Amino acid sequence: MTNRTLTQWLDYQQQLHPQAIAMGLERVRAVADAMGLARPARQVVSVAGTNGKGSTVAFIEA
Repeated sequence: MTNRTLTQWLDYQQQLHPQAIAMGLERVRAVADAMGLARPARQVVSVAGTNGKGSTVAFIEA
């Protein structure tokens, strides 16, 4: 095991993944493509939250 200073370790961590947060689904798409997963044939709508799910689904169905 190599002994590093805190600064060296933080620099190493920054090189592994330089962005604080990777926004977007590019990495998920790359994994799905590598696994040969196709996109769903149907449109999928997820309705979540505390209030209004029933009304929202009724509106979408109409």
